[in-house]
Amino acid sequence: MSKIRIIPAILATTEKEYRDKLFRIEKSGQFADGWIQIDLMDNTFVQNKSVGPQILAKYPTTLRKEAHLMVDFPQAPALKLVKLPVERFIVPFEIKEDALNEFMSFVKVFSKAEIGFSLNPETAVDDVEGCWEDADAILVMGVHPGFGGQKFILETVGKVKETARLREQNNLHFLIGVDGGINENNAKALADAGADYLVIGEHLINGKITENLEKIRQAIGN
Repeated sequence: MSKIRIIPAILATTEKEYRDKLFRIEKSGQFADGWIQIDLMDNTFVQNKSVGPQILAKYPTTLRKEAHLMVDFPQAPALKLVKLPVERFIVPFEIKEDALNEFMSFVKVFSKAEIGFSLNPETAVDDVEGCWEDADAILVMGVHPGFGGQKFILETVGKVKETARLREQNNLHFLIGVDGGINENNAKALADAGADYLVIGEHLINGKITENLEKIRQAIGN
């Protein structure tokens, strides 16, 4: 099993919350050469609204940024996010096909960013077959998106295993990420199932980040 990357996630509804979480992640010194995932929500695709691109621009970071755009029309925030820059965009597979195609065309022309697709718990892996060759990453959601601190959906482990099997069968090379409800009790099962990276928000950031991260690393065996 290769080393699994742990990516801290920020889901923030106010500028202060975003600033404080980013500061704590950077101050921990645990992710200096790594990634951070930032959730952007429009209160339409999910029933929650986050800070927008203008707040991200106000607080620059040297961490590589994965922007998870939980929005109906991802091209709108992407217009501003490509200037930060963002190194990877994740968009929900479940948005309208026209919006998805417009977004992908925009990013390919105006950005060097990677493109990934997130799968809600109710979305089958087979449903995404048409997007596999365009994907740099597939992000399997372990909870219903929009709110932090939710309980992990156990069926996610099997879904990750199926994604890894289909990737190998089709000789594809996208990364497999998992987002939501991850802790030291389920991280190893996800790593063994084929995940390349785990996105962790509240469970990692609340309390002492270094200690929380170490528990997860020990559980995985990294």
